[in-house]
Amino acid sequence: MTISSSFTDFSLAELFQLIDQGRKSGCLSVCTLPDIRVAGSKSLHYYIWFRQGRIVAAANRLNGQELVSKIIKRKWCNPSRENISISATGRPLGLELKTEGLLSAEQLNLLFASQLQQVRQLFEIQSGVFKLDSKATLPWTEMTGLSLRATEVALMALRALKNWEVLADVLPDVSSGVKSITQNKPQFRLNPFEWQVWEFANGTVDLSAIAFQLNQPTLIVQQAAFRLMLADLVEEVSLQQCTPELNNYPMDETQGNAFNCEPKKAPEANMLKVSAAFLENLVGFLRSKA
Repeated sequence: MTISSSFTDFSLAELFQLIDQGRKSGCLSVCTLPDIRVAGSKSLHYYIWFRQGRIVAAANRLNGQELVSKIIKRKWCNPSRENISISATGRPLGLELKTEGLLSAEQLNLLFASQLQQVRQLFEIQSGVFKLDSKATLPWTEMTGLSLRATEVALMALRALKNWEVLADVLPDVSSGVKSITQNKPQFRLNPFEWQVWEFANGTVDLSAIAFQLNQPTLIVQQAAFRLMLADLVEEVSLQQCTPELNNYPMDETQGNAFNCEPKKAPEANMLKVSAAFLENLVGFLRSKA
């Protein structure tokens, strides 16, 4: 099955959510459109591979040598000179190199983080087209052996996103509220502010009132609410008359986290484990490159 569309019709964040929820596998090809306002602007191509809803690799070309080139550039080893055989049954190159003692777990983490950085940059695209090919084969020579849920990657990318113009039409309305749609613990790591917004997810307080109570710009609350919607934790609800009982939500400004909520652990990866420490380091890595 192949799905094609443009970012004007469907955002990358929403697409990642569908891929995650549907546990889709295949290759997502993204092509940016030239900016007519910039002389010499050209189309750029990116490729992201998924396995059962998890991102397993990313590259900007299809020759199967991008991961190898990154390893050589860092002078860690030269896979092309090693007797490394990628079996027909399929095994990621990164795992093969780790098994042979040529790469460490930390080096694999750094390589995977660099691939996710490429994915994060795609969220800045204002105009482009994409194609999802569910029959595409996995590129074993581009895979580190690490993987991360597509929605988790989307959440991290959105937290670092500077230009939300492309997502303006999908943000919840300031006069709407959000209502929790799950009684379960979040499957994704939330930041403290997202926890705070989620505390108001009872369907009776509009986003402008939440912003006032949290002393934050309304747009920032809208963005946090959208991320909670993406994580399938809340839904937007229309409020005919909103008389929020904000006294029910006392804020203790002397505490770093007013609601004393701690992030919950993300589910284990299907391949190698992506540790909590790695995710924290990855968030810092993405922010430093933003």
